[in-house]
Amino acid sequence: MNKKLFSCLVSLLLFFGPMETFAAGPEIIEGAKKEGVLMLYTSMNTPDVNAVFAAFQKKYPFVSPKGYTTRSAALLQRVLTEAQAGMHATDVIQGNIFTLYVLAKKGLTAKYVSPEAVAIPKDFRDPGGQWTAVYQQLNVIAYNSRLTNPKEAPRSYEDLLNPKWKGKMGLDDKQYVWFDGLLKVMGKEKGMAFMKKLGTQDIHFSSGQTLLAGLLAAGEFGILINARPENMEELKRKGAPTEWVAPNPTTVNILPVSVAARAPHPNTARLFVDYVLSEEGQRVLGSQGKTPSRPKIPTTYSMPDVKLVVNDPAMAERLDDVAAVYKKVFNLP
Repeated sequence: MNKKLFSCLVSLLLFFGPMETFAAGPEIIEGAKKEGVLMLYTSMNTPDVNAVFAAFQKKYPFVSPKGYTTRSAALLQRVLTEAQAGMHATDVIQGNIFTLYVLAKKGLTAKYVSPEAVAIPKDFRDPGGQWTAVYQQLNVIAYNSRLTNPKEAPRSYEDLLNPKWKGKMGLDDKQYVWFDGLLKVMGKEKGMAFMKKLGTQDIHFSSGQTLLAGLLAAGEFGILINARPENMEELKRKGAPTEWVAPNPTTVNILPVSVAARAPHPNTARLFVDYVLSEEGQRVLGSQGKTPSRPKIPTTYSMPDVKLVVNDPAMAERLDDVAAVYKKVFNLP
């Protein structure tokens, strides 16, 4: 065997490790064969969706998967609009927890407890069986190692209050989920006191995680108060001086999957949900840089050894109130 090819195969084996065999129930398989089509509405980006579809179709060649990809907010609006018009086009819905929470509340998702869900942490599953997290997003602190000495870089949120960081930090102007999650972790009184002090640190505000990550890499500021590890690692692989630390505890955003309440193809829907929650499907997501919800599945970075706290899904019901407090604390329009 060619040495280069052998080395590549070894690397893949080390990344993926031994894989448990995933097998769906015979009734679902037979039903999926008759339906033959899957429609997924998702907030994942197109390359990630294509990777999952390719692996899924390789295992189940009798299903032709199709996807509609957009941001979670637009996804929510589309499903609501279609439901009001009496349209039921999608089989599976995947987005952020707040989108799935709202859709479940409105009866637009179906109860389906996948046999694969038992491997997913309890906090990552709806007690009523409406959704299960496919992957997670950690809220970490990032810094530019050319502007911030790694030995002096903040390791906790309290470190961000140091006067030396005044005017040197960036934050998304709509980080309502992060804000609410920290109030939950710190306790409302202590958390609000912290946020008010943070608000005096002359923070640079912009919109969008991708933009802020790029500004950090470009040296517009030295610290990004809330960042995603996968974004920082991707920039680092491209040569950017980006590093990150996970506070303890670290808050987590979860991104679940649900079977649509009136799925046109209910068997392919369940088959797909089973697959993306299986070890095999989770490893595909991990290889794409996602952080799988299933424990011990490798991703493109090392998971930090910290306590993870899931952000409250019910924040969807008080989003306007959280946003108003956030804007007031940070003096935003």
